[in-house]
Amino acid sequence: MLADKISEILSKTGQSVKSLAKLALQSRRATITRADRGTTPLIILANGPSLAKNIAEDMELLRNADTLAVNFGGNTLEFNEICPKYYLLMDPHFFTEPFRDPNVPRLYRNLNEKVDWDMTLFIPVGRNPRITGITNPHIRIERFNPIGVEGFGWLERMAFDSGRGLPRPRNVLIPSIMAGIWLGYKEIYLLGADHSWLRTLDVDEDNTVVSIQPHFYTDGEEEHKRVATLMKGIRLHELLWGFHLAFKGYHSIQKYVSGRGVNVYNSTPGSYIDAFPRRDIKGINNR
Repeated sequence: MLADKISEILSKTGQSVKSLAKLALQSRRATITRADRGTTPLIILANGPSLAKNIAEDMELLRNADTLAVNFGGNTLEFNEICPKYYLLMDPHFFTEPFRDPNVPRLYRNLNEKVDWDMTLFIPVGRNPRITGITNPHIRIERFNPIGVEGFGWLERMAFDSGRGLPRPRNVLIPSIMAGIWLGYKEIYLLGADHSWLRTLDVDEDNTVVSIQPHFYTDGEEEHKRVATLMKGIRLHELLWGFHLAFKGYHSIQKYVSGRGVNVYNSTPGSYIDAFPRRDIKGINNR
């Protein structure tokens, strides 16, 4: 209908104006360098519970592949077996001092003391890398823009192509996929991207929203307390809106890569992400 079309145009116009303002005021030059990766795939290791099965069954593949780890993956024993080529942090939780979560300084200690292979750490522009305290000569720090851009297709493509923006980054997986694209990888595989939060969503008798987001490793008591603190005061509609933005962001990425010779495959069994075609990670060995 004409009214729906007009409404869509007005909505896209408003989104585009807002995105242009953010790009002008917040975006900075990213330092990720594209290179010809040939047929080498990138495997992104999200921290969902299903990753434990991949670690048990596919460790040889993971050791020999280009991998990207995120968040607290560096605090696990498996991290030093896989030796990821890339690492990405986005959440302000990792860059806000003083660190109230002991897992954060523990992560930086592990990166400093245990990484004895060449690794690139991606952090958002505007974050002070000195906060990390990383002095390990094996780790090179690169910057990406965490600026969410939406609106008309031409604006999104321009922002994504230039690395000045990306789909609204509601979680660390969105900038991780975009980093892989910016690096020049033509095939990107997602592991541990369960995103099955709806299964554990609840509201208790005090009207407190409970959302359990399990990982492949065991969360400590401090992490449980931190998540509970974050959830306090969040209403159900707000949480579901955040889920909406995350899943919408994956469709924005799939639309962006379509026709560009780039394929993003969801290799996470039981994943709720419905944007990317599914492919078993073992298929990499059979090509």
